[in-house]
Amino acid sequence: MVTIRSAPESGNAPRKEVLRDFVVALAEGDDETVAALVGEDVEGNLVGDTVLRGREAVRAWAADLPEAKEVAFGSLITHGREAGVDGTIEAADGTRYAFCHVLRFPGAARTAKVAEVRSYVLPAV
Repeated sequence: MVTIRSAPESGNAPRKEVLRDFVVALAEGDDETVAALVGEDVEGNLVGDTVLRGREAVRAWAADLPEAKEVAFGSLITHGREAGVDGTIEAADGTRYAFCHVLRFPGAARTAKVAEVRSYVLPAV
């Protein structure tokens, strides 16, 4: 089980809930939840590493991430079709990473799936 620190309230902001769920699912290696949040034709840009095309590629990425022990959220920001979240993750082996995920949705519908993910992950000091 991953410890969640500084989990911001989503209030009446469905996009913030998607951001929070996305980050927690990545930290827990819950590839099924990640796959449920993204569209079939999602594009994932792991900045400085690779580009993922399609739900199954994003699911495989989520399944291969190292086990996390703690997630500390920084900001969750939403505006129109775009949303962003940052924070830190401590892996089970004690390694700390800073992350920022920027998500783009295809439209404003509450049920819209994520169309694009840009992920920045680097060692934290």
